[in-house]
Amino acid sequence: MADDQFIDAYGFKGPLPTTSTQRMLPTGDFPPGLAVGEMAPDFELPNHLGETVSFHADRDGSRAAVLFFRSAVW
Repeated sequence: MADDQFIDAYGFKGPLPTTSTQRMLPTGDFPPGLAVGEMAPDFELPNHLGETVSFHADRDGSRAAVLFFRSAVW
């Protein structure tokens, strides 16, 4: 392992120590996100063609799963 790598309590290796503010778990009343079944807020993002897509309007009421992926080193 390189000298600039750190291992956290879960065994994940990363470029920052777990005491870094960029890797610390939030404290206090921090909402982790939506609950299962809770309606997501509307948002717009570009699709693969560069066209703006509205999450709610373009689905026309159909269900969707949204996955946000972050690296294990956060």
